[in-house]
Amino acid sequence: MKKLLIIQLDEAYFLFETLLVLDHYRDDLKNYSLTLLVREEALKQVQDGSCPVPPSITSSIDHVLNENFDISVNLSLSENSWAIHNEVTSSKKLGAFKNDGQLVIPDHWSSFLLTLKSGSPFLTFHLQDIYKNILGFRSFPHPKEEKKQIQKISMTLCNTQFFSASEQEAFIKGIAHRYPRIQIIDPSEVDFVEDLNHLLYIGPATLTSLKLCEGGAQGLFLSKQFQGLNLLPHGEGHFLISAQSKHLLAKDLLSFLDHVIMNKGESGLLPFSAYQLTEENLFGCYLKSLNGSDEQYPIYQSQVVLWNYVLNLFDVTLDVIKCSPQQEKILAEQSDVLNKIIRLYDYALTSIETIHQEAKAQTTNSQVLIGHMNNLEDIEKVSDQISRSHIYLRPILDYYRIRRGQNNGSNLLEQAQHSLIAYSEEQQALKALLELFTVTLNKKEANI
Repeated sequence: MKKLLIIQLDEAYFLFETLLVLDHYRDDLKNYSLTLLVREEALKQVQDGSCPVPPSITSSIDHVLNENFDISVNLSLSENSWAIHNEVTSSKKLGAFKNDGQLVIPDHWSSFLLTLKSGSPFLTFHLQDIYKNILGFRSFPHPKEEKKQIQKISMTLCNTQFFSASEQEAFIKGIAHRYPRIQIIDPSEVDFVEDLNHLLYIGPATLTSLKLCEGGAQGLFLSKQFQGLNLLPHGEGHFLISAQSKHLLAKDLLSFLDHVIMNKGESGLLPFSAYQLTEENLFGCYLKSLNGSDEQYPIYQSQVVLWNYVLNLFDVTLDVIKCSPQQEKILAEQSDVLNKIIRLYDYALTSIETIHQEAKAQTTNSQVLIGHMNNLEDIEKVSDQISRSHIYLRPILDYYRIRRGQNNGSNLLEQAQHSLIAYSEEQQALKALLELFTVTLNKKEANI
């Protein structure tokens, strides 16, 4: 039996998602002796019956460093995990580790995971989908969601910046009036061991709401703006409401609540954005827009398609929404920036090709080499500045910066070859993203 170490030294939310993935794929792991290294503080927050906790879980770093493993996997974002993973004795390593000051990330999905550190405006892939891809699991055994008969509603108060206290009070009174047989309870009153299939959670996405919905409850999540899949459950039948940075009104939410509880079908025109979690595509969870979407949503759709091709090498077909004027403006702005980066990388590729040719020559011109290396340093600085100032493009730019950093060439020729491939791949990915933006702008009703 092979020995497998998984390192998860992030907060309780990340540990909870990791534990769910390990439970879903327990059959795939039956031939492994599993050790899970975690933070003790995070472990305490998930030891409430909300998810299975394996007996081989530990918070002792010394215990792990004294063992030998066949495979070690770092699922952590925390930088202190990099040195720990480097010290682990294992035949194969997945996920980040730091060796002699150099950050090493062997696999592509772990590179994508690290782009989350830069603070993306939304979470494109569900954490469970990211983790299962790093671990090499290719299918997710979630059953199709069945229509629920709601008997209880668990509510958490929202930020009054987008849902005022008076409107929240009116919403609660409206629920009690419309559905007198449905009991309204506080999340603290819920026992995670109980059957939660007849419970509806309403409120912001939190660790507690995640536990409830992964335990069987249905979720109606309320947010100020589109947040992607952050803190949302993995599975079908849940809804996300975005106020689009405006104010939610009780009467509008009650109308949508009828759609959820009574299974009335289409919810009609609403002054907020509504999304439904689905698993209609191969990659896992996806937020499908039900009406007028947030300004970021076309970017989210384009990135879903792009990342699936970059990371999984398969195509995804999504319905292109009809863009609002504000969405068209954002897409046009991002397209202009992409065009500039693509042209910038033309110069980078020219310099790399020159370095490559010089490295192959019997005699090299040191002045030429230094000049083109300086060009690459300048281009790298400009790319970093663009990444920092354009949050929608930052994930893809950070991803390829990480991949370019994995240059293990032992001489100038090998390093130039790696850089040539890395820059070429990035430029092609940026061109693909530009094409996706263009399709969204030009085709009002189409597929991408």
